[in-house]
Amino acid sequence: MRLKDAQALVDRCFAGMPEGASRLYEPDEPRFADRPSAVWLEYRWYVHQRGLAEVFLKWGRVSPERSADAEASVVRVHLIGDSSGLFARAKGLLEGGTPSPERILGLFGDDGVGRECVSFGGTSVTLEHWVKDGPHELLDPERFQSLSAVLADPESTPEERHEAVQRLSAERSERVVSALLGLLAERSSIMALRVLSEWGVIQAREPLRRALGALDPDNKADLWALTALDRRLEAWEAMARAGG
Repeated sequence: MRLKDAQALVDRCFAGMPEGASRLYEPDEPRFADRPSAVWLEYRWYVHQRGLAEVFLKWGRVSPERSADAEASVVRVHLIGDSSGLFARAKGLLEGGTPSPERILGLFGDDGVGRECVSFGGTSVTLEHWVKDGPHELLDPERFQSLSAVLADPESTPEERHEAVQRLSAERSERVVSALLGLLAERSSIMALRVLSEWGVIQAREPLRRALGALDPDNKADLWALTALDRRLEAWEAMARAGG
């Protein structure tokens, strides 16, 4: 499937759904022209009710003027929150494709995320079900305290903090949100920002903006990651303003 056809498919399936943030189309962004990568990326953020659909497209890093006719290797939708309307629109992307569960196992393994995948020739279209509202199991109190202590310890390494954030994120609760925001008040953590942006914690946008401001301009990988997370939080803000 050519990129322009994949984009048209997304346009058709999500027609009428509001976009909560500006699209991030990498070939149009000069600051990402020299990002070390073999691919170009595009992100979109659709919002409806209490849900967000983050649409991700990937294709080979050809010259920008050739992108439209390049083959899209990936179209992926991250469904976050709870919106039956967005779910129905995202399911439309799968219609007419060949079921390809082997592509999911080959790329992701069994990581607990619900996925449906089809292929249109060399293009994989995947629907991922991320965070939903509702009760979540709490960590054992001692386990929670030990992981929180890693975040608060000024001597902990970035790797230790990354792992602690990952393990804490198994529990979606106010105390975990507080612990992650506390970490971000002292030092940056892309992992913590990623988790909070998935959960729609708009308070994370201020420390994210600080991280962007302090970033080395030559660090294109983190610049892209943080910019995408900032747009995701912008979409959550748009949803909140709309009463979602």
